[in-house]
Amino acid sequence: MILKEDKIITDENEVLTLIKNYSNAERNLLVTYLNQHCYNLYITNSNYRKILDEKFSVYMDGTGIFYALKLFKHKHIQRFNASDLNEKLFGYFKSAKEKVFIIGGKFTNDKIQLLINNGLNICGYMNGYFNFEKGKEIVDNIKKAEPDFIIIGMGVPSQEIFASKLEEQLSGKKIICVGNFLEFYLGTVKRVPKFFRNSGIEWIFRLFTEPRRLWKRYIFGIPKFVISIVKLKLKSV
Repeated sequence: MILKEDKIITDENEVLTLIKNYSNAERNLLVTYLNQHCYNLYITNSNYRKILDEKFSVYMDGTGIFYALKLFKHKHIQRFNASDLNEKLFGYFKSAKEKVFIIGGKFTNDKIQLLINNGLNICGYMNGYFNFEKGKEIVDNIKKAEPDFIIIGMGVPSQEIFASKLEEQLSGKKIICVGNFLEFYLGTVKRVPKFFRNSGIEWIFRLFTEPRRLWKRYIFGIPKFVISIVKLKLKSV
């Protein structure tokens, strides 16, 4: 199947409930998403695949994975995307006054202060452009801050790899990977309009707004994804 032991979560409320209600002082909760681009990496990057299979709770993101799962006749499947889910999650952070430590992007102090002014209880921030050798310093900062949630927005697979490294040195933390959601949330990158998100053609808008960064992901990535899924389906017949 698409993930080891068919573990992908296909209901938005299930993801939110898992994150909000998780409580284990000895084990961390690691959560990330799987979209078309992630799946292409999943089948080619053994380290990323091993981390997702063994350490993460993974939820479906986007139209490509939605239709792939429909092809494999998943039940109780609901189409949703990571950005909308993360917006609801951040709303929860505000209402519940959860302490949040953010890692990712390269935001100015003014941008982080804007989040605080808007009600987000940020207890620490580090940008996402660092050498992994600084891991100990980050762990020390996180321990001092004592966050309820650690949000990592560094792109796939860097964010999952780094989350895995953090997980080995922390306990009882909720670590959520959000990709470039922080850029959308802070307005440094234009968010895909609702029409494109709801129509399942989000990739077209993103390709035209960020062609230099995303053209390979979509022009080559989408056919690669479709071929991989079709081959997987034929093997299962």
